[in-house]
Amino acid sequence: MSVRDLNREQLQQLKIRYLDELLYKEEKRNISYGEMANIDEIVTDEEVYNEYDIYTFVEEDFF
Repeated sequence: MSVRDLNREQLQQLKIRYLDELLYKEEKRNISYGEMANIDEIVTDEEVYNEYDIYTFVEEDFF
């Protein structure tokens, strides 16, 4: 399935993964619990669509 086919929970998991990787790359730190709780306010769907549009996902990619 493409990133645009993900359900809300899967998209939120991907947003958390995206922000965690971005924060580590830019600030050498991991995502906080507060950032995870507010992920939809920090990372837009469009940012994730643009970043992961070339990937194909399967159910096992998410927990």
